[in-house]
Order: sequence, then structure tokens, then C-alpha cells
Amino acid sequence: MGLDIRHLETFLVAVEEGSITAAARRLRLAQPAVSRTLAQLERHVGATLLARSAHGVVVTPEGELFQVKAAAALASFTDAVERPFGGPRPLRVGHAWSAFGEHTSALLRRWRAVRPDQPLDLCRLDDPYAGMASGRVDVSVLRGPQPRPGYRGELLYSEKRVAALSVEHPLARRRALGLADLAGDGLIVQRNSGTATPELWAAGARPVVAVEVGSVDDWQSNVAANNGIGITPASSSRLHPHAEIVYVPLTDAPPVPVFLAWPPNSRHPALEDFVRAAHAVVRGDPKS
Repeated sequence: MGLDIRHLETFLVAVEEGSITAAARRLRLAQPAVSRTLAQLERHVGATLLARSAHGVVVTPEGELFQVKAAAALASFTDAVERPFGGPRPLRVGHAWSAFGEHTSALLRRWRAVRPDQPLDLCRLDDPYAGMASGRVDVSVLRGPQPRPGYRGELLYSEKRVAALSVEHPLARRRALGLADLAGDGLIVQRNSGTATPELWAAGARPVVAVEVGSVDDWQSNVAANNGIGITPASSSRLHPHAEIVYVPLTDAPPVPVFLAWPPNSRHPALEDFVRAAHAVVRGDPKS
């Protein structure tokens, strides 16, 4: 049996979801059908691309190499069928929550001024890495550590952190807090793109993880319900206020670095111009 684009899509969704069951649900297929498609792909390429376990699937070293080519092929296919005779494909910029923070509007205005011919789409994803791996986005805004090995990245700026507390929390009326003030609370962690873990505190004075969630919406819901506290970049308070959450400045938390990152297979012709525009806006350069 020959391969088609369906095999690549199934593989990339399985990588993104980390589970054959979840991939089947997203593709609206039966789990055995997804397993057969992946097995056919692995027989064809002559390598195991996904390591299976009771906990899900993990991409193998051979799978990581294949993933780059598969994502590029799927992106080219999608571009060909969605815009066969039209203008340039939009540059798709992934972000988990607050895009470029306070610089977002300025960057969009600058892009419209310097590249009016090139559309740009901001795409909110709970896991920007998965979005880049699957070819859904060309470049992503990442907050936290250096981009993962294999990804190119450039530091744009850093953001201060704030504590996210339910309006019912005893400390919600404080004007500022230190990390020690929150060590006795449970921490709500966003596993895909969160910027805070117990390691943010000194050893011996770390909070426990009260809830681990997979999306920013679930993170906010748990903070609002007073199931624990959250730590987040300051842009969250400005761009995504919540009626049941108070954001309190932290006086001693290290800032969060904000990167632009993209995979080696991201070859959108407008990518370099966008990286330059982002740096220019952050620096406050006048429009050229």
C-alpha cells in the first residue's frame, strides 16, 4: 500500500497529542485505524518513529528527524490546496497566552506598515512547541527557558512576574508579595507553556503542586476557584483580566525571558522580516 498525506497528518497529530487515543479522538477515527496507519508509515520508512507505552507515545530519534520533513511536507500540501492561485500564505505566529505582551498592538501595526502584502495570523496554542512540530505555525512566542535543542531562537525582552490569586484569597488585597508569602499555598501549574514550577522557590521552602492543567483557560479557572495560586508574567494581568482573579506584583521573583523561536524546517519567506520587525518594536525604533 502506498502512502499519502493522511499518514503524515496522523503521525504529526500523534506526536502533538502524545497519545494514540487522543490522536484518534482529534482525527475522529477509531484507535485501531490510527494504529494501523502509523504501523504502515513505520514499515514504509523502515524505522520506529514512536515509542509506545502505557502512558502514551514518545517520538524516537528517528521520529524527530522524520517529523521535520513531515511537517514541512504537510505545510506545503496545505498551502497548495488552500491557496492554489492566491496571494502569499499568512505567516502564522503561535503563542500560548499573551502574544508579545504590551508590544503586541505596536508589532501588528508595524507589520501592516512594512509588509502590507504579507498577511499575518496570531494563533493561540496551549503548546506552541507542538504547533511548530506539526507545522501549524511557522514561529512562536515562548516564555521561559531557552528554546529546546533543535529550535532556533532569539531573546526579545524579559517580563516581570505577578502572583495570580482568587479574590477570596487572604492575600488578595496586598499591594505586593514575595515568594515566601506564597510558599504555604498550593501551586497551579500549566504543564505545556507555564513559566512557574516549585523550583522558583528556594529549596526547603517550596510549595506543593496543587493542580496541573493542560490549558491556560483551565489554569485561570482553578485560580479563580481558589484551588491554589498561580505565578504568571505581568502581561497576563493587562491583556487577560479576570473578574475573580487578582494579580499582585512579586518583588523577588526573577523575570521571565520572552523568545521568538522556530524549527529548522520553518522556511516562510517572511520569517526574517518578522524577526527584524519584532526586535525593532521592542527596542522602540521608529518605523522605517
